[in-house]
Parts: sequence; structure tokens; C-alpha cells
Amino acid sequence: GGRYVVYHIFLDGFVLCKVRYSDMHRWNEKLRRVFKDCIPRFPPKYYLAMTEKMADQRRHHLEQYLQKVADISSIVTSEIFGKFFRKMQQETFRITEVSAVLDVFLPDLQKIRADIQTSDTAQTLLETVANKIGLSRDLQRYFGLFLVQWKSLEEMSVLKKLAPFESPVLSLETLKEQQCTIMILKSYMDRSLDKTVMQNSCALNLLCTQAVSHMRRGWSCPTEQQHQTLNALLETGQKREFLEAAWHLKYYGYIQVDPCTCDYPEPDCPAVVRVGYEGISCCIKLPSNQIQEDHFEISRIKCWRVNMFSKSSIDDEVLLDLSFEYCFANKSCKWITIHTKQAFLISMFMRQVLLEWPAKKCENAIEITCHSEPEQLGVRSKVIGSNGDVFEGIQDHDL
Repeated sequence: GGRYVVYHIFLDGFVLCKVRYSDMHRWNEKLRRVFKDCIPRFPPKYYLAMTEKMADQRRHHLEQYLQKVADISSIVTSEIFGKFFRKMQQETFRITEVSAVLDVFLPDLQKIRADIQTSDTAQTLLETVANKIGLSRDLQRYFGLFLVQWKSLEEMSVLKKLAPFESPVLSLETLKEQQCTIMILKSYMDRSLDKTVMQNSCALNLLCTQAVSHMRRGWSCPTEQQHQTLNALLETGQKREFLEAAWHLKYYGYIQVDPCTCDYPEPDCPAVVRVGYEGISCCIKLPSNQIQEDHFEISRIKCWRVNMFSKSSIDDEVLLDLSFEYCFANKSCKWITIHTKQAFLISMFMRQVLLEWPAKKCENAIEITCHSEPEQLGVRSKVIGSNGDVFEGIQDHDL
């Protein structure tokens, strides 16, 4: 055949799969038969050769279509949605449906071995692991499976939370050269929810081991007195009391991202960034080598977006940053940008905070008019020739 466009579907900044326009067109028809008029308009076919501008418009419209579809919970949780992306993942990475053994790590690095199929979803894997460790079904929604990257036994990066519909086996395959594993972690931000979750002994153990892990890695910052108290409670097996004491730690429950840069208060300042229920904390090194700590409350962030840039036109590597408009106490507003490969992770936790707000709304919160733009799903395109080469131009013959 001739040349055709291959669209790279990104989920939280990582390649999920590669599809053709015709794949998505058939999928849209299936969705429309089931969900009728709630399906957004699908980009139309072109029956003449496309110009580069037309091709870029189609890519943009496909991205908008995917983002709108992904915003409808009844669609995202449907078999049609999940089956399509699992099929595309399998075809992208040429992996057949076979039995597999996957190790899932607990926060204390204990391994839980799970027997699954390569086509099984992250939700299926979570349920399998939860049953093995004794986590009750009603509490499983408070936890999630996360892709983590190891740099040493003491240094790890949380890359992303696995979406319920994606295949963990295939997602690991895309990152096989980056020493990634899957870890079960709590997926909520409001520490007051600990009181509900900790009633289950297995859940209590997960919360405690995660708190210990954060302390050892320097993500939370106990004083010397707090450190002594917490160690004494651990040594005597008082897990409930340990967790209650850990609630008072600076940055308890925050997730720390890899060292990055921030354009506040000056451009290209090295920063250590943490995100938690109260907001985004930035420990910033100024050009004068002084350290400045700033805390940006979620309630004062009017909107934010994740920007994704291609490093080149021929590979899948992307650069990311998170920009948010912040309203200071003096009523002035300023856009602040954090340059980090974990921009989507920060955005995901910010969205989670907003989901948890209705039950506990801040009285002085400003109105948040929009957030996370674009959403989780993104699209890039390449033109593939019949010999598999990548061409610079964009021309769609896939009609």
C-alpha cells in the first residue's frame, strides 16, 4: 500500500498505543451505536489528498475528540472503550494474549506475584493483588497501581498512575529500558480519609509502610523529636498510633517529583517540588544560592495546563511542563511554570484534590474556571510509507 498516517496516542505523557484514522473511525461507530448522541463529533474523512495544514487540523480534532470521550465516565468504564485500547496496545507492541506473571510491589518493597493475562487491565490486576493481601473490596477504590522508576534502592520516581483500562503488562513493555515496576499506593490526597481506610488491618499496613517509605526518602520531613517518637511506635508495633503521629509531619501525604526547574521567582530556578492536598510546595534555589520555600494553595490556582513538546519529529520522547495561574494574597495573578517530566502526575493529583473537595470545601476558595488542559490523552502523528520509513510530510491516504 501507499503512505498512511500513524497517530501516537499519549496517556499522561507516555505512549499508550499507535492507531490509524480508520481504527478510530470504526471505534467511533461502535461507540455511537451504544452511547448515541452523547458521543462528540468525529473528524470527517477527506476524499482528496490532505495538505500539511489539513493533516495537523485532523490530528488536533482527533485529540479533542479523545479528550471529550475520556471525560464521559460511562464510556471510559465501558468494555468498548477498554477493549479498543487494549487491542491497539497489543498490536502496537506485537504482543499476543498469553498468560503472564507480574510482580507488584508494596510500599515496603515486598513483592506480590500475580498470575494474569497480557490483556488484563490494571483494574483486574489491582483486584487480584488486593485479594492476595487481604484488602477488602470496599477499600480498593482508595488505592491504585503506579508505575515507578528505580534509580537506586532508596531513590524512586513515581511516573504515573495506571488507568483502569490499560494493560499493565503492555505499559511496562513500553518502559522496559527504564527499570520500571508497578507499586500499589494510596490514590487519595485528603489525609482525613486515612481514618476510614485504617479500620482495615491490611489498609493500615499499606498506609504505614507508605509513610515510612516517604520519611526514608525525605519526601516528608520529621523533626528530630518526631523521628524518635515515630521510631518508638514502629518498634512496639503500634501502627495506628504511628499513623496518627505521622499526620503531623511536614509534607505528610505529599508526592515529591524529581529535581526540576521553575520560572518563579526567576527563570530556570532549580526546585524540589511536592504536591499534596493543601497545594504545591516548591523549595527553590535562587541565583544567589539562597533557598526559598514557596507554597501554592490549590484553592488559589485559577486554572492550569500541561504542555507537551516533541524533542524531534522522529522519536516518541517528549518534554513536559505544568503551568498554572496563581492568585496571590494581594489579589494579583501570575502564571507560573514548572518544567518536569512528571507534569501529568502533578496534574492528576491536582484533579484528585478537586474531586475530594465537595465533601470538604475551603471557605476562602476562589472559583476554579478550568483545569488540566489538555487532559490525559494526547495525539501525535507520523506518516509511514509502505517500506516502514518515516516521512517528513503529512499526507493521508488511509480513506
